[in-house]
Amino acid sequence: MLFILIVFSIPVYGFCIWSLYEPEESFFLFDRWRFKEIPELSDIQIKLIKIGSVIAMILWTILIIDVAIDTFTPDPPLPPIPDELKVD
Repeated sequence: MLFILIVFSIPVYGFCIWSLYEPEESFFLFDRWRFKEIPELSDIQIKLIKIGSVIAMILWTILIIDVAIDTFTPDPPLPPIPDELKVD
């Protein structure tokens, strides 16, 4: 599970870093065909895109750490079998 999550995190981090530096390009990804002229984004929209990409990277990092801890934590020992259930 951890390996799959790390493999999927490469495009997630790539998109978040790209949207951090190019918020207008990332906002119109796959929607550019809908406009004859690309509308301008307001400063608040650009700021929200940047904040959203930073929050996404933070949450994805927390998810990776949680899965890594869960992966490498050993399972607890099994409870002992009661004497009345033991077969000789």
